[in-house]
Amino acid sequence: MYSLDINFLKDRTDRPVESSYVPTQQVRQNQRPVYLGLAAGVFPLALVLGAWAFLNFRNSELRAEIAELDTQLATVQALQSDVDAINAQVTALQTDSQALATVFDRIKPWSAILQDIQGRVPAGVQLSQVEQTQEAAPAPAPTPEASPTPTDGSSPAAAPAVPEPPPSTIAVVGQARSFSDVNDFLLTLQRSPFLQAENTRLVSATLIDNPTQIQFADESNSGQIQVTLPQVVQYRIESTLTDLPASELLQDLERNLAVGLAARIEALRNKGVLTP
Repeated sequence: MYSLDINFLKDRTDRPVESSYVPTQQVRQNQRPVYLGLAAGVFPLALVLGAWAFLNFRNSELRAEIAELDTQLATVQALQSDVDAINAQVTALQTDSQALATVFDRIKPWSAILQDIQGRVPAGVQLSQVEQTQEAAPAPAPTPEASPTPTDGSSPAAAPAVPEPPPSTIAVVGQARSFSDVNDFLLTLQRSPFLQAENTRLVSATLIDNPTQIQFADESNSGQIQVTLPQVVQYRIESTLTDLPASELLQDLERNLAVGLAARIEALRNKGVLTP
């Protein structure tokens, strides 16, 4: 009998065998993207945590600085209150000093005025009386009640100014030999620095009998002698005192021997209370 012997191995073709085995070195190389991904995910988180820690540290420092500044501010405010109180006292003292200086600056010494008038009397004119009339002062305006001194360090309200005194009118009465002498006397008075020229005027001038009384040493013969004196002019001149401050009349005050007031005004100028 015959048998068939068929060899299939000779006719087969070699084909690569697929295998799931992966070399170890290739697996290790493929882990790099994983690490990169982990790093990419962790880095922002670490950055956020670092920023949060830095901000907390900075906030604590800022809170400490704010507390220190608040302490310094409280100290400065206390000092500012003291400074404001001192400034208020200085302002009050300056106001009082200015008021006192204003009073001195408004004084017109009668000794200087009479000395000036006497020096202007021409020959042929006699003075019998110099009188002063003060006009009534206007009623003061109602003022609000004085507010207490503020305790918050603010400046107090300004003190009211010293009221201006009413003008003073003086009258000069006497006799003169003639009307011409009276006119000369009027013109010299109008040039006085203590009087207002526009308000210096002749009020009356009347020709009267001479009131001079004559007495004889030998009274036994006085009845036999008759003396007739010429008439004289009785005049009255009125004027108003100047409104110039005394600080502008220093030379006239010194010339008329009112050195006391001139020395006070000069001292106030030296201290800066009165401006030159």
